[in-house]
Amino acid sequence: MLQDIFILPENLEKSARNFFKEVDITNAKKFLSLSKVNISFTKGSPETYYIVSGIVKHDRTHECKIVYKKRLEGTDEGPLSSNCDCHDWTTEGHCSHTAALFLGYHLQLEGDKPQDTSAPPIPNFGLNGVNVLEYGTILKAPGELQGASTTATYSSLQYLLHNKKVVNFPLPEKFEGKVILNIFSPNEERTFPKLKFQHKRGDDSVVNEISLFENLYLFDWTTGDAFHLTSDLKTLIQKIKIRGINLTTNEIIKMAMHRELSEKCEIVIDGIPLNQVKEINAGCRLTLSPGSRKGLVEVELNFHDDDSKVISPPDFLTSFTFEGGYLSNFKKKKDAYDFIGHFSEHIEDDVIDYRKSLHSSSKKDKWIELINYTMKNEKTFIYDSEEKEICDFNNQFLTLLINSLYKHFGELFFRYAEYRSESKTIYFQASMSSIFGGLSAFHDKVTPYGVSIFYEKSELANWNSKIRFERRASSTKWFDLELYVSNDDLEIIKQADMETGLVLTDKGLVLLNKEQKDLMKFMRKYTKYEAKKPAEAEEEENSETPFQKFLLPFNRARIFELFELKKLGIEGALTKEEEDLCERLATLEQVPEYDLPQDLDATLRPYQKTGYNWLKFLHENKLGACLADDMGLGKTLQTIAFIQSIHEQIDRVLVVCPVSILLNWEKEITKFSKLDIHIYHGGERSFPKDTKIILTSYGVMKREIDETFADKHFDVLVLDEVQHLKNIRSLGAYAARKIKADYRICLTGTPVENDLAEFYNIIDLSVPGIWGDLEFIRTTSNQKSRLMARKTAAPFILRRTKDQVLTDLPPKLENNVYLNFDDGERKTYLNNLVSIKQKINASPSRKKYGEILKGLLQLRQSCLWQSPTAGLNYKNIASTKIEFLVEQLEQIIEEGHQTIVFSQFTTYLDLIQNTLSDKHWRLSRIDGSQSIKKRQQQVDDFQSGKSDVFLISLKAGGVGLNLTAASYVFIMDPWWNPAVESQAIDRAHRIGQQNTLTVYRPIIKDSVEEKVLKLQEMKKQLFKDLLPDDDESLFTGKLSMKDFEDLFS
Repeated sequence: MLQDIFILPENLEKSARNFFKEVDITNAKKFLSLSKVNISFTKGSPETYYIVSGIVKHDRTHECKIVYKKRLEGTDEGPLSSNCDCHDWTTEGHCSHTAALFLGYHLQLEGDKPQDTSAPPIPNFGLNGVNVLEYGTILKAPGELQGASTTATYSSLQYLLHNKKVVNFPLPEKFEGKVILNIFSPNEERTFPKLKFQHKRGDDSVVNEISLFENLYLFDWTTGDAFHLTSDLKTLIQKIKIRGINLTTNEIIKMAMHRELSEKCEIVIDGIPLNQVKEINAGCRLTLSPGSRKGLVEVELNFHDDDSKVISPPDFLTSFTFEGGYLSNFKKKKDAYDFIGHFSEHIEDDVIDYRKSLHSSSKKDKWIELINYTMKNEKTFIYDSEEKEICDFNNQFLTLLINSLYKHFGELFFRYAEYRSESKTIYFQASMSSIFGGLSAFHDKVTPYGVSIFYEKSELANWNSKIRFERRASSTKWFDLELYVSNDDLEIIKQADMETGLVLTDKGLVLLNKEQKDLMKFMRKYTKYEAKKPAEAEEEENSETPFQKFLLPFNRARIFELFELKKLGIEGALTKEEEDLCERLATLEQVPEYDLPQDLDATLRPYQKTGYNWLKFLHENKLGACLADDMGLGKTLQTIAFIQSIHEQIDRVLVVCPVSILLNWEKEITKFSKLDIHIYHGGERSFPKDTKIILTSYGVMKREIDETFADKHFDVLVLDEVQHLKNIRSLGAYAARKIKADYRICLTGTPVENDLAEFYNIIDLSVPGIWGDLEFIRTTSNQKSRLMARKTAAPFILRRTKDQVLTDLPPKLENNVYLNFDDGERKTYLNNLVSIKQKINASPSRKKYGEILKGLLQLRQSCLWQSPTAGLNYKNIASTKIEFLVEQLEQIIEEGHQTIVFSQFTTYLDLIQNTLSDKHWRLSRIDGSQSIKKRQQQVDDFQSGKSDVFLISLKAGGVGLNLTAASYVFIMDPWWNPAVESQAIDRAHRIGQQNTLTVYRPIIKDSVEEKVLKLQEMKKQLFKDLLPDDDESLFTGKLSMKDFEDLFS
């Protein structure tokens, strides 16, 4: 605002408040800033008395006068009197016009005392001269001059110069000298650089006190001279004026470094002339690596200095990307490909006009500007503000590089082109066939310009493998396999692309045949993940032997791998010892019964005793177990009983679980046994040497797998709620596989949630190697594959449901309650649906999936709440579901029952919590922001009856909690995965529940929520196919010859 621009000396503003109202002072400052105060007469001085009269232009011209008598200070009459012909003036309160006269008089008395000698002077209130707020800037119109009206012209104004003289606008002269562009790099206060102009005269003197009047004149505030800008400077200033403050340093440099401007401009960056900035050489590097998707190669293109520090590439190159560049601004990808093709032809033959192919690009003008600059100028300059150095790029090379990438790798090479500014790197993806097909010609074209291509040399060769195996018995394992691999073979194993069979090594490109690719599956797994080097192998490695030796401890469940290896020409037939084991498994009728530990302070139910025997048997045979009982059936207790039974024969047990149930494990072990335990979690944690049972979380396991766990050996590894590791490619699953354990127990109520791959992964975590190499296992989900997976896993998985074993558990009643939006909510929902569909249809194919997910989230949330404003206030939102919840809770709480409310969205829980708090109901809450102790306190409060309603985030509190005090559960928003909802409901429907559990799922009719329910049914069918309720082998824990047949087929 104008009054903010005109800053008064502090003592003057304080003095004015003694006589004038604040609003009058504010208006007075506005009159002063607009030069509407003209003092015509003054007499006297502040030391004795003074009289001041003048006129103030406001709605009309007002004549006013003030008289100050110092001798009257401190009297009732007061020292200041005034007079004005306006309607606002009073003898006591004065008016804004007399306030302006008072301030103007005292400002004149300030004299020549500007705080900043480089800043424009304070206006002279006796004259109507205009000036500027700051020197060295561009004015977009005469009205931006301080004191000028909006209708003024440059020639009609008088100008208050730096020396406080007032002059008329002069006759503009021809411009001589140069314009200096001072660029100040971004800092904590500004995102973009600051730009100030100077005038370097013909005698090399530099004037700071200048302004650029649009792209017309350069005005010198020291002399009052004005200069016509040349046509090239006019173009430059116009571009800068249009872009405003949103220009980067490199964009300003490019604008000013045009060949035509070289004699008219100079650039100074952070006080250093551009020609004195440290200059660095840019080397270009192309790095090829196997892509994240099969059959693709990822290509990274970046530039670096002599110290290999990465340099930002020119925007000409980054423009040829869809992410971070301008290719995405074409209506269709095909249009973008056509443009690249025409531009490539234009580079080789400039008769071909590439501009015709820009018709569908919204960045047409930007493309033409970029290409014209690159084609017409020898170099492009890139400045690094952090290092204070500049790099120049050969523009001829830049155009040749784009042409070569297109010509030798094809148009689809640009399909996934992406520029990531944080890494200063351009990324591409292309098929391996296109890359290797054009690599040689591309190399020949660009290496004369110093381009380095990083991949192994690509001379084609056959793989003459020298791998051999030797079998030996082991006293600690069932058997060991010694693997001897030459250093050359090891390099091939590490680098092989299994999709194409191509391997790039130090000695060239190697081709693998089908049998060798099959062998590679095993070799990669053995050498990369499973093998350990024996002591003698370490010595051989140090002695520079051409072979490396690996020791492979084989799990009993993986005996079938030897058959596969034999087919591939690797000797490894079954021994008599192996045949004996197979015979034992084949003739097994049922699991033997074992004595329970004497000091187990618990009575196991019959089905829990069966689970205990089953765990003991699999441990005795050093296999592995997945205990998949329904939630609430005591998987923890069965595991504790097993650990107690072997406690004296083992050294160490590791239990890994979600952080939310660490304390629950501690309580259960303390309750049912006398075992010593240690929780390895929290700050300043240390790993104990003398405690056998260690409890830790998945988070700690992932973070410290190499530092703490990988080098330790455990007799038993327990992975509770193992569905947290369901994704085989997750860091958690990777870390769990690195832990060395003789016997693994996976505990979960949901061994499959979304797809068959999760089931393969969890069973493999229980019995490593049961499927062979998981990387190459077929995960196509159909009736046949599900049946095969179930049969193969049957000996190692035990699942019982509540309906099968807990006949005394109160029933669980599930109700889907269909609700209708009110008219306003329905209208908002449908409008959102139309808008989302339009966005999905308009988005490019690469972004379409993300738009779909984003749209589904918006629709699901609009079923929960709708807010008329951007901010969320629970009193203003519309929510049919919350109204339904409150209505039900009023009766439930009145009847003395307790309730759990689940939602995935903490924002929604906030809205519910605020609404329920207004009812003065007692609430507990769990979400992901709370500590372990805080969560446990909330659970204890609820279980002890201190709260009526428990609000729980589905992901934070959906597993591991015992909440049997609840009689009602509300699932406020249906989730795609029914297993997650089942886990949440079973926090209350478990052993210890005394009441019938009623579950409500409020569903908005004719909305996306109905489709969520349909998807749930599909996922339930997958679970049923893999773990049917009527499969006796899964229920009873019996193992027989038939169970093991599939392992040997």
